[in-house]
Amino acid sequence: MATTDTPEASPPKTPESSPSPPKSSGKDWAQILLSRLDAINGSLNLSASAKTKGKKGKKEEQDPETAVDDTEDLFDDDVVEEKRKTGGYIRRRLSNNLRSGRHGGNADAETAPRKFAKVEAVLPFAFHPNVQPLTISDLESCVALENAAFPDPEHRCTREKFEYRLRTCPELCLGLFCTVVPSEIKDTGFEIETLPTAHPVETNRADGAKSVLLAHIVATRSNDEVVTDAAMDYPRDFRTRKGRNDTGLGHQADGKTVCLHSVAVHPKLHGRGLGKLIMKAYLQQQKGSAAAERCALICQNYLVRYYERFGFEHRGPSQSAFGGGGWHDMVIDVEDMP
Repeated sequence: MATTDTPEASPPKTPESSPSPPKSSGKDWAQILLSRLDAINGSLNLSASAKTKGKKGKKEEQDPETAVDDTEDLFDDDVVEEKRKTGGYIRRRLSNNLRSGRHGGNADAETAPRKFAKVEAVLPFAFHPNVQPLTISDLESCVALENAAFPDPEHRCTREKFEYRLRTCPELCLGLFCTVVPSEIKDTGFEIETLPTAHPVETNRADGAKSVLLAHIVATRSNDEVVTDAAMDYPRDFRTRKGRNDTGLGHQADGKTVCLHSVAVHPKLHGRGLGKLIMKAYLQQQKGSAAAERCALICQNYLVRYYERFGFEHRGPSQSAFGGGGWHDMVIDVEDMP
């Protein structure tokens, strides 16, 4: 149960991926950014001109000055074009800052584009994501995140299922964490359900920083090509069972299909690109491991298009009756993974 193409060539460097600037005033740094944006726009315009040369009557490209910067919600193959459209907006914003005198203090933080700006817009702390495998020690955080992400209890993974999957096949489970210092958010009013269940980043660390779960993917293996109710179930004696699972329920160790049962992002961070971040990391991990032939999941109709953007194929309505049914089968073969 789930919630919410690599380009052929790397996009041109942008200010955020360029070498660190020399120490200078905020105004100097803003001017440096302007000159770099001019160079980037010139390079992209030359590329666009070369591609469209000789095609008479083709509609002109959108004026960069009228574009809006929404690249955080786009996939990689759209970013180059969107950066070209967006360059005028960023340049105009920097020019306005120079004219209005807003160039003192930390110029980098004020004017330089940030990769996770949309995430940090809702977080009262710096966002430095850490994607890593989940373990049984993350059980309570997974439960807390699942409960927050799914308003309908019928669509949630139960605590017992999380325990079974994290004990049986943790290598198929991935989490997106962020370091949080509790004292720094104490008076901000910001709350997140996975903070109380988070583990310390380091033992006896002075600031008490914790590694907080913001998104996760939890999965098992199956012998079927699509997710079934049997794959989403689990053997009730998993805590005491010895040897091979012959019940036909839950994880099948030799299965060639990885079934994604829970894809969850904390609701306070929906629409910020975290679902894309963890899903691409997961698919790349599965492709690199060469241990499975495909990944499969079920989703509601409104999310079909979302998963198709990752390369999943819509196989039609699912036979699963989980949570009242109404699901759709989505499958991606390993060769189609990013």
